[in-house]
Parts: sequence; structure tokens; C-alpha cells
Amino acid sequence: MTEPLDQRQPTTRIFKRRCPDCGASLVKRSSESKHLLMSTTYLVCHNAVCGATFTGVDEITHRLSPPSRPNPAITLPFAPSALRRGVLEQQGLPSEMENQAPEFKGLPRPQGVEL
Repeated sequence: MTEPLDQRQPTTRIFKRRCPDCGASLVKRSSESKHLLMSTTYLVCHNAVCGATFTGVDEITHRLSPPSRPNPAITLPFAPSALRRGVLEQQGLPSEMENQAPEFKGLPRPQGVEL
């Protein structure tokens, strides 16, 4: 049985990023949106003995894949193709080349589309 939404424990997100002081994992405690593409993030060290806290900025700078319904109010460049391929590979997702139907492989891409 699931608990009502208002009685659930808040979730915390442990990042792969490490505390610069003790090396323990950092936990994202909260964030505040400052703009469609930028937010302030508050982090705390997972090591209770250390207890360091930090603030930082998260910024969306590039697209990795095209949206199905783009927001006309923002203009974001696509990340370089090597970066996009690396991110897809790291997440275990197929690259654009692997998604391409066999009959289209090797054909020239339309202008403005890079891999």
C-alpha cells in the first residue's frame, strides 16, 4: 500500500560529485529556479562529521537531442556531436547512428544536422 503524497518522506538526491573537503558524496537539498535555463542549487556533505554545505549554479547550455515540442522563447545550440555521442553512450542509450534505419545509413544528412 502506498502512503498519501503529503505523508511521504522527502527524497534526497546523492550526486557523484564529491565534497571538496572530505571526499564524501554531496546531497542536493534544494534548488531555486532563477530562469528557464538556470537555477541555484544547495548541497550538503553526506558525511555528518564534515557537515559542509555549498551553493552552486546549474545552467542548461546545450541540447543533446531535439525536443518534440520546442519552446519558442528559448534558443539553445546543440552540443558538439562528440559530446552528444559520449553522453548517450555513458547513459547506455543508442546513438543517432544506431537509431538510423539501415536503408538510410551512409546517406548524406540534411544541412544543420550533425552527429
